[in-house]
Amino acid sequence: MLIPLGLALIIIVIGLALGARSLPRPVLERFARRQGLLVTPYNGDHVIAYLRAVRSWRGAGLLGGIAFSLYFLGNLNLLFLLYGWLTGVLVAEFQLAATRPRHWGGRRLELIPRAQLVLWWLIALACWAMAGVFVVRSFTGEMGVAERFFLAVPPVVALAVHLVLRDLRGRALPAGTMDLVAAEFTARRTSARVLLAGGGAVTFLSTGVLLLGILPAPAPPPPTIERGPLPPMRFARAQPDRDRWEMWTERGQPTPLRAADPSGPLAASGDGAHVIYRDRGTGRLVYRGPNRTGAQELPGAGEIVFSRDGRHAAIGTSLVDTKTGAAVTVNAARILGIGGDRVVGTAGPRALPGTPATEVLVFDLRGALLSRAPLDPSLDVRLTPDGTALTVLTFDDVVTMDPATGEVLGRKRLKLPPRTADQASLGWSADGRLLIKAEPGGAGGPGHYLVDVRTGAAEALKEMPEPRAGLVYGSVT
Repeated sequence: MLIPLGLALIIIVIGLALGARSLPRPVLERFARRQGLLVTPYNGDHVIAYLRAVRSWRGAGLLGGIAFSLYFLGNLNLLFLLYGWLTGVLVAEFQLAATRPRHWGGRRLELIPRAQLVLWWLIALACWAMAGVFVVRSFTGEMGVAERFFLAVPPVVALAVHLVLRDLRGRALPAGTMDLVAAEFTARRTSARVLLAGGGAVTFLSTGVLLLGILPAPAPPPPTIERGPLPPMRFARAQPDRDRWEMWTERGQPTPLRAADPSGPLAASGDGAHVIYRDRGTGRLVYRGPNRTGAQELPGAGEIVFSRDGRHAAIGTSLVDTKTGAAVTVNAARILGIGGDRVVGTAGPRALPGTPATEVLVFDLRGALLSRAPLDPSLDVRLTPDGTALTVLTFDDVVTMDPATGEVLGRKRLKLPPRTADQASLGWSADGRLLIKAEPGGAGGPGHYLVDVRTGAAEALKEMPEPRAGLVYGSVT
């Protein structure tokens, strides 16, 4: 949708520039005075046609450069403005050449001093030589689209200016009165000077940009920070068709998270008051809590794990204090949970049954290792909110174990209705029960249950949505 709108904007501004072909009398008088030209009834139309063409096309080119710069970069860039203006200069000369008789004389016109022409040739040859060097280098490494564009600009501009200059100097002057010949000669001399100045500036600046490696880049989008605290969240889910995340509050009302990127991660604390998501504008992870008026950027990348109170969050293996923003690195492959003054992780990723045992690691909140014990990497393990025990969910049982020693503390039979093998632990409720997903054996049954790990008793949650990928859980009661 944006591309057609951008092209329409460019066409409109160029059309407006071409439509404004009126020539105020002061412009004509100023041109004649500066060039020492006497405007007469015999050459007046010739001079007016020249000024109208160059003014309209140069203006159109400048406006086109502004439109391209704003559309592709989001700001005004001097190089893009020069490119647009010089394009208008060249187009004007092409139009004027097409309306003039194409008779070639035996001697080239001296439109500009020889010293300026030699300086231009030196600049053009230097630009062609450097472009050749960059072409050779491009075969030895990867070159982006922007570099290739700026690599092509200097030689193309130099060639275009050379061809137009050659036409201006080599084409014979029209037969007519002396004042008509003088007007044509003055117009060509003015065009030649403008071409040399503009072409030299563009080739020199484009080559300098390549040498320095400072390529014009699009302006970063403004951060889409939403103000005000978030209401406590029960659950959230991505809405790709609406290009947003939606969160459901404790009152059962869906609230859009417009700043959250629906293609990125989102996580919530167990009390539902703290959220981390990828910001749509900056592309970075941000944190929003109940006592913040805006979003706070967070370091790290990877799976997000919250403590229940939202004070700490693990992003990958980076442990962040959401109140102060301080972060420490936890030397673990995966974080299982944060509870109390503990961070529990594993020495290896989750794996299939039969994989050799890994270790469960316990750290303090500064990232210091406190203990390690063997652990089956295929188990569905979750840390309790107080950090004192790990729960292991199997198809038939819920097991608690000591994370420091790996010792089994208790085992209870799951009191669930008939179900399929698809089940997993998801989080904790406010009263300390384990939230699990368990696909019912019959159609139409509930998919979420709260399990008391002390007894194995399970309670179905009928008001929760159907379990599926992309559903994020917050405060569950």
